[in-house]
Amino acid sequence: MNTTISDLARITGLAKSTISGVLNNKSGFSEKTRRKVLKAAEEHGYVPNEIARGLSSRSTGSIGLIIKDITNPFYNHITKGVQEIAREHGYTVFLCSSGEEHDTEIEHIEAMVRKRVDGLIIAPLLEDVAFEHIFALQRQQMPFVLLGKIPGLACDTFEFDDYDGGRQVTEHILANGHTRIGFVCGLKTSRASKLRYDAFVDVMNKRGLPIDERHVFREANGLADGQQIGRLLVDAEERPTALICFDDVIAIGVIRAFMDAGLSVPDDLSIVGFDDIDLTTFPLTSVSIPTYEAGKALGWTLFDRIFQRRLTDYQHIMFDQKLVVRSSVKNINP
Repeated sequence: MNTTISDLARITGLAKSTISGVLNNKSGFSEKTRRKVLKAAEEHGYVPNEIARGLSSRSTGSIGLIIKDITNPFYNHITKGVQEIAREHGYTVFLCSSGEEHDTEIEHIEAMVRKRVDGLIIAPLLEDVAFEHIFALQRQQMPFVLLGKIPGLACDTFEFDDYDGGRQVTEHILANGHTRIGFVCGLKTSRASKLRYDAFVDVMNKRGLPIDERHVFREANGLADGQQIGRLLVDAEERPTALICFDDVIAIGVIRAFMDAGLSVPDDLSIVGFDDIDLTTFPLTSVSIPTYEAGKALGWTLFDRIFQRRLTDYQHIMFDQKLVVRSSVKNINP
């Protein structure tokens, strides 16, 4: 529970007006009183309620957008959609990237609160992490919208149907005659990775096909990891005939490793990614995700809450994913 001005008044024996005056750097207090208040605030972890301050003053005309990886093109269209809606409302967007680090995500959210943004759009880490910092926003009555769903938290949420995306990819590869299929998972904090892999496992099990753990790679993130996995597959005594990658960036890394070794995709390895990012270097089969549309929806929903245009129940929207077939999967049916 957050320490309040009332708590500090009880701890120090001073009036709440005195506590508030010292914390707001007002004059008329002795140095002894200032030291007493500031020491108690530090020892008991008092954090100013920036939300209350913002409500008592004018709007800051800004919102915060916290994404997972600013280097991943997946977030480019989400950011563009959010910024477009913000401009329509005369707002500025402060953009931060957690870098897939939980502590950094918390730090960025706290920093946005201190900046007194009028609301937050957050793409939080969703697996193997705690969510107290998100629940705290709700207690503080900060308007926010999530890209992803946190169990037990009542708020507006938007999701992508990652399980169905994983199903589509797996069935496409199987339809092209492949049964020895590898999978590159993302970080353990990614629910998207978990759902895509779960779908892969379920489809393979339904077909009675084995999954070779030697061809399942975990905790991959970015181009360099994709290249490293590609080099491992190049040197493997027995490699899969097809590989599903958590995202297109990883897939590009794998492709580069094969090309560097004088091998080709799809002749030596069929490969599929996710996100359908803008590629001019390789015709990669991928799963298209409506990120721009999601960004706009996130923005509109947040401003509905900020301006209290929507006072009804929270929205829970699931966006469909669509397989985009190009030429990175070879048909090996007899």
